[in-house]
Amino acid sequence: MTLTTIEVGSFFWYFGFGILATMALLFFVAAPRAGDQSWSKWKKILGIMIFLNQAFYWFMAISEGIFTLEESLPLHMCGISQLLLFAYLTFDVRKVFPILVFWGPLGGIQAFLTPGMESTFTWAYIIQFYMAHSFVVLVPIYLMVRGGEKLPTGTFWRTVIITNIAGFVMMVINSILGSNYWYVNQPPPVNHPLVQGEWPYYLIGMEAAVVTLFFLFSLAFRKYKA
Repeated sequence: MTLTTIEVGSFFWYFGFGILATMALLFFVAAPRAGDQSWSKWKKILGIMIFLNQAFYWFMAISEGIFTLEESLPLHMCGISQLLLFAYLTFDVRKVFPILVFWGPLGGIQAFLTPGMESTFTWAYIIQFYMAHSFVVLVPIYLMVRGGEKLPTGTFWRTVIITNIAGFVMMVINSILGSNYWYVNQPPPVNHPLVQGEWPYYLIGMEAAVVTLFFLFSLAFRKYKA
């Protein structure tokens, strides 16, 4: 399956930001907040919604015969973030929250800036793609701002270390599957200003960008530290 890229500045590029803005309004204006009677039930429902949205992609890809181990597993940072959100919201697996706060928003926003879909270019896939990435961008922030969640001390450095370990693990998985999850075995097939050069040199720029973005994000949300 060839990656379907969405041209920056095109209708579908702006459409993605429209979905992101709409979901932001829903979460930060209309959705329940911590202390509401429906809060616990709402979190479980939200987790199930996130999982069903991802499962919808699997169902479509399998039914169309385009599901592959090399491209369709939820092993990119955003795919893993969706599963972690499901675990946190539905089953209260609290240990995964700190990593979600960094992986979700900072990984997910890249899908809006330089979108690329590993599927056919249909409305169903487009909406599923943008909803999935809106969830991982917005929900961790929503859980801090409206849900009262706090980040433990030292989350920044722990996340940097875990992210690097995960990147090396993904290299091994990619070598076994012939895949390119996390784009650590070859550059992503999109024009991204933070990814320049060939392997392994572009990884240096990626590492610097990740650490810088994590640090800036940590500063921006320092009021939500425990």
